[in-house]
Amino acid sequence: MGQREKEKTVRRPEFTLAYTFHGHTAGATSVKFSPDGKWLASCSADQTIKIWSATTFEYEQTMQGHTQGINDVDWAPDSKTLASGSDDKTIRLWDLQSGKQILTLTGHHNYVYCISYSPLGNTLASGSYDEALRLWDVRTGTCLRVLPAHSDPISGVHFNRDGTMIVSCSHDGLIRIWDTATGQCLKTLVEQDENAPVTGVCFSPNGKYLLAGTKDSAYRLWDYMRGKCLKTYLGHRNEKYSIFSTGWVVGGSEDSDVFVWDVGMKDVVQTLVGHEDVVLGVSAHPRGGIVASCGLDMTLPEKLQARHPLK
Repeated sequence: MGQREKEKTVRRPEFTLAYTFHGHTAGATSVKFSPDGKWLASCSADQTIKIWSATTFEYEQTMQGHTQGINDVDWAPDSKTLASGSDDKTIRLWDLQSGKQILTLTGHHNYVYCISYSPLGNTLASGSYDEALRLWDVRTGTCLRVLPAHSDPISGVHFNRDGTMIVSCSHDGLIRIWDTATGQCLKTLVEQDENAPVTGVCFSPNGKYLLAGTKDSAYRLWDYMRGKCLKTYLGHRNEKYSIFSTGWVVGGSEDSDVFVWDVGMKDVVQTLVGHEDVVLGVSAHPRGGIVASCGLDMTLPEKLQARHPLK
């Protein structure tokens, strides 16, 4: 394919900065749109969760209860409940309408770094610096299963679209896929040449692939059934922090920018500038067209509107 033909096939979005949120008093560690697209949740090392309107961009409420910094948040599928994982070793469930805490899940022996709701909303997965993957019944707060998943801290967990599998990743350089019902490890993926610490992982929307971020400044797209890395996305910098993206290949960088890649061609098609420090989290709106990012500059700094929504 000639250069001219390649340029025609590469999608080039046009994101522009639409809004900057301020409110956290320490670095913002994670940001997530609700599944219904109405809300945006952010969490921070300041021990709080803040809820923002995804339509008016206005601040709505703050949820407080953790005694140490919060590393991750995730929404239940009905967008009525929110979960958070913290350095205080707990996971807390919150009611969106009242802003009050529903349950506290205890059992991890070290920082809770990542959490993920199942598609049915009845189960939550959590990964910790204690190297264990736990599954929880969110109705009762009971720990259903403890998996000694990795030999280093777990940095990412995610359910596939029907909830039958969970993927986990770790600083040990491994990606593991688990059977939700039995806890059996179905597959272990490792990049043979690099084996860099893995900072985050998620299933693709169609459930056929995995996207993983690593500390060698790369994102990799895996065909996990074949155990094959299909594509590697480069251009950003990630050597120290756990930086990750979900949905379309949009990722934060330690150089304070947000990078957007064309999935098929592996090209960086846009670099989003606006942060003043490391970008730790990004989230894509469920209906497309908007990406939010957060980072160590203590804002939820970028609400980025696409003039040409990404499909």
